[in-house]
Amino acid sequence: MITPAFSPTATERVLPKLALDFTTASLDARVTFTRTTGASNPATYVDSNGYITSATNNQPRFDYDPVTKICKGLLIEESRVNRCLQSQAFNVTWGLPNLTYASQAVVNPAGASNSDTLVESTTTAFRHANQNLTLTAATYTASIYAKTAGTRYLWIQFSGSSGANSAVFDLANGTASGTGFSITAVGNGWYRCTCTITLTTGTINIRYGLSNTNAIVSYTGNGTSGINVYGAQVELGAFATSYIPTTTAALTRNADVATMTGTNFSDWWQAGRGGAMVQALPSTVSGTRPLIQFDDGTANEIIALRGNATNPELYIVDGGTPQAQIDAGTIAANTAYSLTGWWQINDCKARKDSGAVVTDTTATIPTVTQARLGSDGTNYLNGHLATINYYDLFSSQIYTRRKNKVIFNVI
Repeated sequence: MITPAFSPTATERVLPKLALDFTTASLDARVTFTRTTGASNPATYVDSNGYITSATNNQPRFDYDPVTKICKGLLIEESRVNRCLQSQAFNVTWGLPNLTYASQAVVNPAGASNSDTLVESTTTAFRHANQNLTLTAATYTASIYAKTAGTRYLWIQFSGSSGANSAVFDLANGTASGTGFSITAVGNGWYRCTCTITLTTGTINIRYGLSNTNAIVSYTGNGTSGINVYGAQVELGAFATSYIPTTTAALTRNADVATMTGTNFSDWWQAGRGGAMVQALPSTVSGTRPLIQFDDGTANEIIALRGNATNPELYIVDGGTPQAQIDAGTIAANTAYSLTGWWQINDCKARKDSGAVVTDTTATIPTVTQARLGSDGTNYLNGHLATINYYDLFSSQIYTRRKNKVIFNVI
């Protein structure tokens, strides 16, 4: 039960006309969701048991934290391609210099009772699983799930590229060093490790290597130590998205599209004035990351709550002319926030969390016919939508729902 931080009077209470709570792992029947999924277009999410699970065709992905098992909300991602082949079969396609492949009775991130293990030889050498990839000169992110099997470090390297191009991961302590890295605990001693680089050449050798120290070095192996690995991925972009399993070919996960149209929209929409509050968890703050956009199917009529790089914004366009672009503060990747916006003619306001209210007093309000959730038709949230509340009145009051309380926001 959610307990209010105070007891408002009846005249203070503002109830939403539309209330969507995706942390319940259910989709309101008025929301149309599509994402073509099949053998050539796989998609995955983390289920309520904390394991990576395949999604079915047009299935909304309610993603759970693999450690806490708490639902993070509705996952909305752009389309991505995993360029690695045999992403979870390291005894096929992969080169394994100075390594041997073994299958150990270790539960992997998908819940299977066996894991691919890369075991070092007794030679003195560099050792890594590798694969040649033909890419373009652009920014790519490599990722892999890894768990130590004998106090060994993992390293990721884009060999053949220029500049800083590698990271080393301490799988015993969950730390990392290098360039463009991240390391995230996913339960049972497993981590998802990522390394991002802007390539200046298109042909590279992606390497997932082992070391006996916190560096990429040649060393003498003991013949038994190694690393459990799962889900290798190389994708175009400056951050990792959900895992895309592959076998003999690079495969594409299609974008998640959630909309409310027709009477499923018009039954609750109030023309000319209103407000919305969205809670979200973005995986990135690079580019435009919509939380919700109301529009007419074009770029001429828009009311949007969005992240614009690190700026949480209320953005309004009427007749093709921008009317308001209110920056309500600062946001960060992998950090949840709420964004509230209110609009009526010559009086638009925005607020991030319970921070300062920012106002624009010169705006006309567009005529819109639909809602897009986590997208503007081109750009995608690349993160989780937790809740969306829509208010059909322009008001000075709104509640911001949190985990165990309600904070009264005055706008």
